[in-house]
Amino acid sequence: MPENIPAQFLASAVQNSDEVAFRYFDQSWKTVTYSEFLSLSKGISAQIRQLGVVQGERIAIISENRPEWCAAYMAILFCRCIAVPVDTQLGATEIRNILSDSGAKLVFHSSKTSAAVLKAVEDYHADCISFDSLKVSILAAGEPALGADPDEIASIIYTSGTTGSPKGVMLTHRNFCSDASALVQLGLVVRNDNVLSILPMHHTYPFMCTFLVPVFLGGCITFSPGLKTGELLSAIRDGGVTVVVGVPRLFERIRNGIIAKMKEKKIISRLLIGLLRGCRAFRRGLDVNPGKIIFRAVHKNFRKVKFFACGGARLDPDVMNDLEALGFTVLEGYGLTETSPVITFNPAEKRKPGSAGKALPGAEIRIVDEEIVVRGPMVMAGYYRNEKATTEAIREGWFYTGDIGNLDRDGYLFITGRKKEVIVLSTGKNIYPEDVEKAYLEIPLIKEIGITGVERNGIVESIQAIIVPDLEYAETRKISNITETLKWELNEVASRLPEYMRVHGFSLYAGLLPRTSLGKLRRFMLRDILTAWAASDKEGKAADSSLMKDEIGRKVVSCIKLVMRDDTPVGGKDNLELDIGFDSLKRIEFISSLEEAFSISLPETFITEVRSVEDVVARLKEYAEGRGPQKGGIITWKDIIEKELPAGDLQHAGLIHGPVETALIHALIAAMKIFFKLYFRMSAGGLQNVPAQGPYIIASNHSSYLDGFTVAAAIPFAAFRDLYFLGFSKFFTGGIKQLFARISHVIPIDAEVYLNRALQMSSYVLRQGKSLCIFPEGGRSFDKDVLPFKKGVGIIAIEKSIPVIPVYIDGSRRALPRGAFFVRPAKIKVTFGKPFTIDDIDIEGELPIIDKYQFFADKLRERVIGLSKVS
Repeated sequence: MPENIPAQFLASAVQNSDEVAFRYFDQSWKTVTYSEFLSLSKGISAQIRQLGVVQGERIAIISENRPEWCAAYMAILFCRCIAVPVDTQLGATEIRNILSDSGAKLVFHSSKTSAAVLKAVEDYHADCISFDSLKVSILAAGEPALGADPDEIASIIYTSGTTGSPKGVMLTHRNFCSDASALVQLGLVVRNDNVLSILPMHHTYPFMCTFLVPVFLGGCITFSPGLKTGELLSAIRDGGVTVVVGVPRLFERIRNGIIAKMKEKKIISRLLIGLLRGCRAFRRGLDVNPGKIIFRAVHKNFRKVKFFACGGARLDPDVMNDLEALGFTVLEGYGLTETSPVITFNPAEKRKPGSAGKALPGAEIRIVDEEIVVRGPMVMAGYYRNEKATTEAIREGWFYTGDIGNLDRDGYLFITGRKKEVIVLSTGKNIYPEDVEKAYLEIPLIKEIGITGVERNGIVESIQAIIVPDLEYAETRKISNITETLKWELNEVASRLPEYMRVHGFSLYAGLLPRTSLGKLRRFMLRDILTAWAASDKEGKAADSSLMKDEIGRKVVSCIKLVMRDDTPVGGKDNLELDIGFDSLKRIEFISSLEEAFSISLPETFITEVRSVEDVVARLKEYAEGRGPQKGGIITWKDIIEKELPAGDLQHAGLIHGPVETALIHALIAAMKIFFKLYFRMSAGGLQNVPAQGPYIIASNHSSYLDGFTVAAAIPFAAFRDLYFLGFSKFFTGGIKQLFARISHVIPIDAEVYLNRALQMSSYVLRQGKSLCIFPEGGRSFDKDVLPFKKGVGIIAIEKSIPVIPVYIDGSRRALPRGAFFVRPAKIKVTFGKPFTIDDIDIEGELPIIDKYQFFADKLRERVIGLSKVS
């Protein structure tokens, strides 16, 4: 087999002249035969020569995938010139930099990329040829130069780079031809195959697998009309595609879409998921593939597909296992631009989930200090005009990939991370960001996550996350406070991870994380995102003129500025939480301000129905149409918590008990006190600090579901008689649960959706002379550390002038830890501190105080923690 690309292409084109080389969509499906492909390539090469371009010159191609892209590439090599494929997602400045660095004299482009290309060459002299203006008369002459030396440079490919340092990779004819030959030897793709082309050809992975290999074999290449699911399925189904080449994100999408449709079939969804698990076990354990028969409906769009080929990044083994359980075959490989690109591939007869496969024929792999190093004819000639980088990367014939991995005893390669991306903590611990990200991606509310190190004086002390939340999931689940929900979900995952792998803080990001066109995260940009996001870039933000032209829009903006206490410009597309900065309490202030400004009563669900400013405006137009004059003004927290509750809420408050319920309460408390005394050897200190009469608030740390029962069992019965607890309604709704809530003095509240109602109910209970037990952390802590207190307790305590009793519970976490179903006989001790009010705190010595409610909550937390040292 000749070791230059034009000779191999010409041999294939002559042998398969009448066969279809390309299928593409242009209002309808159209084809290009090998004979037509060859003629087009010769014609373009003639045009190149007419422009006076000589051998060895660099010629750029900046276009989406289309037959002309491939023809232009072949034409460049026919002239013994060097092709410079360029990423179509780059802007004019980046394109100019690549043209300048490569010294390109000519640029091929399409109408879609013409604007960026023409702007890029304004200050750079280069001829430009649009694929849409190629003249048929020109495409008639020109003979290819087939004598290229195998070690001549065929392409200079600029790595898009996940590290921020793109370099020009010089790849020779021998590099490409040897890699293509090794793939052909595997026998995975044959002459009559039809390969789907969806990944941009400026990357070596799709260039090799969806262009060179099928063309050398005489196969067909189908260009997908787009990346939407319907477009992809149409291309696969209608075009008779046999091989789908993609990246992990594509196959995750396919897997998730299929499983989501299974779950929609509510009656049989559990059966289908059970069958999927069974098929997964059969496929992995016995190499039997029942999924293709059981899930044959899934395969109607993939009738001729032999396998999915995955590369570009690591594929989650669960995705591979699920797809294989469904009856598909998934072959994962690994490579880099510098290796032309494929180094390893999973053999079809024995695939290992999580592995990148075995070395291709001709490739050698070693592990040196955990780093993967490669030797073989596919390794690049070097970096263009960068001898220093070349010398660092290639040592004694071995290419140091920068990837970290290991080889098992069967020769399968497993990638564990990028050497440059490893985060080394001050403790010496190495953190592989992808491992941490995978763990936290179990949280359905997280759409994307990027992990980066937190430095202090140049030393990385911990890691933090940039999170893109799944807003559709939040809307479906009626999650009104994404930040708070994520805190608890993150802590839940963190409790199962080693301490050094836990994120310490996170930032929400409204956009998508920066990735290469193959889906790799550009980690070097994460810190820039954090910096920009922290600054919020408010100075450069302009007000939304269309919003301010609308009367309701102006009032909404005014209410936002009242709540946020600043004059930041507001846009219609701004997300209330991600862009404006609303937390759950600010949402309540905002709703109350809207009700005052528009003289309307908004439904309780309004707070969960709106996500953006324009959502608010649209809903208000529905509610407020035809209303009279509006007021407008600042709403205080006292106004909010003193608002009259609906009659239905008061009925369920459970403040009045009949004789039967009273008897049950006595029996329950007596039994609970005996049980806690005997089983947990419970002791209570500081009971003298509990007033004989209310109202007051008991505020305790919270580390176990036992905590509410612990407080109830610790205090005298006379105190319990007038003490009430707020509980999550999901635990106390319906039948026996509702009865239990009444006799346990639990008032069920959905604090996620109706936080304002929870505050109002608290205020109502205290007005009746009753007392409250509150757990200000908002949920169970994950270790002995007391989490920050939410300021809701401060709002109630200050606005109602109610004394608060700090309480510390020790031992309940050991008795019933997170995830446990049975209680253990651990000793529990409860310590009650002295009650205090805001008047008992020396505020003057603590100035400046921005938020008095949070200030009170923080001081309360300090007192609770102080009790832990004496308990």
